[in-house]
Amino acid sequence: MASTFFREPNVITDFPRPTDWHAAAPVVRHDVNPYTNNGGTILGITGQGFAILAGDTRHTQGYNINSRTEKKVWRLSKDSTLVMAAVGFGADALDLRDTMRRAVEDYKFQHNKDMSVSAAAQLLMTVLYGNRFFPKYAYCILIGLLPDGTPRLYSYDPVGSYSKEGERRHAAGAAASLIVPFLDNQVEFKNQYHPYQYDQEKEVIPLSLDTAMRLVKDAFTGATERHTEVGDGLQIITVSKDGVTEEIYKLKED
Repeated sequence: MASTFFREPNVITDFPRPTDWHAAAPVVRHDVNPYTNNGGTILGITGQGFAILAGDTRHTQGYNINSRTEKKVWRLSKDSTLVMAAVGFGADALDLRDTMRRAVEDYKFQHNKDMSVSAAAQLLMTVLYGNRFFPKYAYCILIGLLPDGTPRLYSYDPVGSYSKEGERRHAAGAAASLIVPFLDNQVEFKNQYHPYQYDQEKEVIPLSLDTAMRLVKDAFTGATERHTEVGDGLQIITVSKDGVTEEIYKLKED
């Protein structure tokens, strides 16, 4: 009699089968995006014995303004002429700044001299390229002076591509599409011709400091009229044989 009432359960017939809706439920995929674009624009220009690096101070996320005083241009050492700017994902930009500052300070401690601008340019490329499989979402500009006082400007994409010969001008960020053509015309003299000689472009000559400063201010003033991600303040750091100076100008706040 005991064997009639007690038996081993049958996994096929004794347990409920999944309902049709449960069996047909779609697979839910949870995506994670580790990046965001925090807006802003940076700009660099070199001239006769000087280099300028500028950036606005607005930090955004979509249509929200997180900060109106977030600087994007930093000196890498108080004793050297190395200045770096970065725009894109704010957290990655700050991480790159701290990494470069530690490297420059360690170099000074170990060799008892400042890191050269060419060495710093190579180092920044190595840092960015070393993270190419999980890139630092930041577009960087680095400026400094060679031992003879010649200015150098290097620009980078997020995986470290750059020109070892340097550039005369560069812009990156939200308003780059507006500022780069302006710099091409005013710094590289593209599409500028001698009067009544439309087959001969003007020769490229180094800019004076006053002219370059006016171009920087005009570029950002125009950018604030078109881009909500640019504005509030304009930070300008100038590097020359006379030292490093920093200025802050007001931009539109709306």
